Amino acid sequence: MTKQLNLLGALIVVAFVAACATTPAGMGPTFDKALSDAKKDANPYAADDSLSKLLENASLSDDERARALYARGSLRRQAGDDRRGAVKDFEGMLKLEPAHPLVPNAKEELAFAKADVDTIEDGLKRMLNLFQWFDSKWVLGEHDDAAERYRKSGLSPNETELARLVADGYVCDDKDGKAPVYTIGDIRPDLEHKHWCTGPDA
Repeated sequence: MTKQLNLLGALIVVAFVAACATTPAGMGPTFDKALSDAKKDANPYAADDSLSKLLENASLSDDERARALYARGSLRRQAGDDRRGAVKDFEGMLKLEPAHPLVPNAKEELAFAKADVDTIEDGLKRMLNLFQWFDSKWVLGEHDDAAERYRKSGLSPNETELARLVADGYVCDDKDGKAPVYTIGDIRPDLEHKHWCTGPDA
């Protein structure tokens, strides 16, 4: 009987050690600062990049990863303009930590994000002008496709669209006169010295 108890105790210790070895300890205060700094960034696309880099860290604990996924999902559902990405983040967070304190919030935001995706995708089935198509694709998270179609069209984005393209790094200032954003029509002050950062002529 004693041998059996000793064997059982040894197995429990081995299982405990194995669990500790496979569960990341977490970043601690370093994570909290990185998460806080990302949330404070006034540029939502830069904040998204920061959170994505944070999530690449293999040392994150499950709690930290869940919090980072929730933060990025919430950002993408709102100012970050990536509703499909938001859905993936919330679903990933709920799967990883189904009992996390942020679960009620995540479920609510997930429902909103899914509703947005359904509405936008239905709208894309209709005939849209370039401005409407751009806005739909951009909010879904297809920023590369949206920016490239605008660049190829030769049309100038409106003020809101231009601000998004600048903030996300698609439009730059003073690129030696190459691939100007403005091509035809009346020149607006916000279009002066603006050029596409990428593309065959950039």
